[in-house]
Amino acid sequence: MTRISSLFNSYSSLPAANPGGSRELILIVDDEDSVTLLAGHVLTNGGYRVITARNGFQAIDLFKRFHADLHLVILDFVMPILSGGEVLIELLKIDPQVPVLLTSGFTSNESLKELLEKQLCGFIPKPLAQKKLMLSVRSAIDAARTAEPAAFLPAAI
Repeated sequence: MTRISSLFNSYSSLPAANPGGSRELILIVDDEDSVTLLAGHVLTNGGYRVITARNGFQAIDLFKRFHADLHLVILDFVMPILSGGEVLIELLKIDPQVPVLLTSGFTSNESLKELLEKQLCGFIPKPLAQKKLMLSVRSAIDAARTAEPAAFLPAAI
């Protein structure tokens, strides 16, 4: 069984629909195919539309093309070439109001604190859990609509 198959199997018993999902468009940025595939699957089944980028350059390009239609960006913190922090800076230059959820399997609290001061909606630790992902996404989108912070930050901060 492949790693991706085992990831999907572990989530197969979860509900397929999110009553709050209204076909909002989400950009997922992660250099790990298994993460974008799994998160995309979960969010699509939850009622969202998803586009993915495998690196920071793709993310910036897609964001330039679709930012008017995007409701949320889910951004990996640790990526080669352009880090999540560098990508975030570029996205904010294009749209200072862009709602962004940061994800990472590892990061220092200091690095995360710096990014959280730059307009993040919250943080989702890896490995991504379906329920946490769905709740964080819904909260971030709703918060962006009402201009309130989503407050999905790790307890250690």
